[in-house]
Order: sequence, then structure tokens, then C-alpha cells
Amino acid sequence: MGSTATGLPNMNPNRTGVTLRHYRCARGLSLREVAARLFCSHTWITAMESGRRLPTSRQWVDDADKLLRAGGELLAAWDADQAERAEAHATMKALKDARRESETLLVAPDGAHLDDIQDDIAQVARSSGIEAYDKSIRHALELRAELARRLRVGAHRPEEIRDLYIAYGRVSGVLAYLTLDLGQADDAHAHVTAAFTFADRADYDPLRAWAKGTESLAWRFDKKFKPAKRAAIEGLQYVGASTGTAGPRLLCGLAASTANLGDSWGAVELLERADRVRAQCGPDDLDGPLFGFSPAKQLYYWGFSLMWADEPAILRLAIKSSHEAIAAWQETKSPGDEMLTYIYLATACARLGDLDGSIEAVNPILERPLTASFSWVKKRLGQLDDLLDEHFPGSQSALEARDTIQAYIRAA
Repeated sequence: MGSTATGLPNMNPNRTGVTLRHYRCARGLSLREVAARLFCSHTWITAMESGRRLPTSRQWVDDADKLLRAGGELLAAWDADQAERAEAHATMKALKDARRESETLLVAPDGAHLDDIQDDIAQVARSSGIEAYDKSIRHALELRAELARRLRVGAHRPEEIRDLYIAYGRVSGVLAYLTLDLGQADDAHAHVTAAFTFADRADYDPLRAWAKGTESLAWRFDKKFKPAKRAAIEGLQYVGASTGTAGPRLLCGLAASTANLGDSWGAVELLERADRVRAQCGPDDLDGPLFGFSPAKQLYYWGFSLMWADEPAILRLAIKSSHEAIAAWQETKSPGDEMLTYIYLATACARLGDLDGSIEAVNPILERPLTASFSWVKKRLGQLDDLLDEHFPGSQSALEARDTIQAYIRAA
């Protein structure tokens, strides 16, 4: 009867759910009354009205339209939502095609310099994670298609080739980050390999260091912390006066891998080193959330790296840093990272034995829409659910919190 509402971030304005709720309330019907007449559960109706689920059967929507005397408006809303979902699926197919192109072009011939699209690459990088993901992805794919065309035909002057390599490496990096946000770690690895390869051809340390940091991130997504640690260490060899915030970014990634491999005090030392290195950093070539590394993100890594520690002193440090990061995200907008910070805070509280603090920390994000881009959020919520089960097995409050978390994950 229904399925999880899927698609790219900012894709779904929930026309179907809003229209259903409007006519249900207008007809004076409760959730249970509507559910009984349409042969479904009232919790499913709630999930649909809130935009967390979308019916797959047009016949069911037609029955609901007739029951609520909506005059075809509910059907029209559902048709519009379905059309938008189809467009999102087309974008995802384009991403798959882009991955294959990345792998193919690793052995491509020389290309051409493109001054006229460098600013566009910088703009899509700065907008990543802020504007709608489908818009960012389509923009990046268009830019890379043009770069790929010029690489294939060799439309360049000899002195322009280095800048073309850098441009292609950067736009591949944008795609690596976007696909990882969407939970496609294999695709992200393909794109980040392309980013590093072209940075290497250009002998361009800022992008080489950035690509290794993103490779480490992709490994950590799959909980492969040894290769994640190795990638971060490899990236540090490219850090220098010209690489901006690459040093603290790589050190924070190394700290996260080190902590997950069981060395929490080693992670603390790396995070403290990252703070010292940051004070000496010059500007990034490209600022913004993707190619830069904000102070808020650095605080975020303290909470993320230390939340799995066994030592109470380190867990209290994780809690303190997460609170500071949450405050910092008010100035540096990054919705997915902000949601994750709340989960890190909840995780550290739970491991410290503070169930009330954990529930209080996670509740704010359970009231927000969970879009398809926030694959990290789903993973971390699943870990928090397991943690509450492990640490508070006999607690009714923990059981209720777990039920809410599981329903939220299922509805996403």
C-alpha cells in the first residue's frame, strides 16, 4: 500500500500529505476513522501527513480522494509528487553514468583550460549541502560533461592543461561529496579517485590533500577505519603553506579513525594538534562547506571522534565540544552536520549513563524531515538505537525513545 518517500533533498514538498490532512480535518475525521475506512493503520496516515511516507497505489489515493470528497485535489497532489520522484530517479541514474565516466577518464588524454567555467565550479562547491541536492548534482554533471568533452577532443593550448586538470579534479570532488551524502560510498570512491588523479597530474597539493581527506571520509562511512587512517596519513604529506585548512581537516579525520580503532587518548592528541595547526593556516583556494573546513566542523569532529570513548573524562569532553559545535552551526549553516552533532551529543550522554540527557539531545532532530541526503544521520541514529538497547535494557524511557527512533528511520 505504501513505501518510504524517497528522492533527493528538498525534492518533496509533501503535497500529498498536506492535502490529505487538509481534507481530513475539513471533514472532521480522526486519523483512526480515516484509517479504518481505507484499510490501513492510523500510524501510516500520520507518517503520510508528515511527509515521511508516500502511497504507491493510485487506486488507494483515489479511494481516499472520494472518501474525503476532495474533488480530485488529492489525486492531483499525488500525481505531482510522483512526477517529482521520477525526476529524482533520473538524477540518480545520471550519477551512475557519471561514476562510469570518472572511471573511464582516469586514462584520458590531455584536455583544455576552461577559465569560463572555473567560477561555476567554485559556485557549485560553495552551494553543496545548502541548495537542493538535485540542483547541485545537475550543475556539477553539466560542468563535468563539458570538461570531459574537451579532455576527449584535446581542445586546449599546451599551457592550459594544468588548469583543466584542476578544474576536472574539483568537479569530480564535488560529485564525490554529493554521492557520499546520498549514501553511495562506492560511487564516492570512484569520483574521489578521479579527483586525486587529476590533482596529481596537475601537481596540485591543495586538491591532492583534499581528495585524500575525502577518501578517508568515504572509508569511514563503511566503517573501514584502517584504510581511512592510511588515507588521512597519505594526505598529510601534501600539506603545506598553500593548502589552507587541509592540515586540520586531515588531522581531524585521522583522529576519528584513531578513536574508532580504540585509541581515544591518541585521538585527543590529534585533535589538539589540529587546533594548533589551524592557527597557522592560510586561506583556502575555495572557501565554503565543501573545500573549506570551518571552525564549527572542527568542533564537530571533537564530538564525533570522542563519543565512543570508555573514559568518563573523554566523554565529558565530547559532550562539551558537541554543545559548542551546535552553537557554532547557528552561524555556519550545514543542516546535515548540525543534526549529526545532536546525535553525537546523545551518544556521548548515553555512554556516560545519562539517559535523560541522551533523549533530550536527540529529540530536536526527530522533529525535522529526514531527507535522502542525510545517509550519515540514518547510520548514526541506528547506532544510537543499539546503544540505548545495550546500556538501558530495562528502562521504559529508553524503550520509548528507541521506538521513536526506529519509526523515524523506517519512515525516512
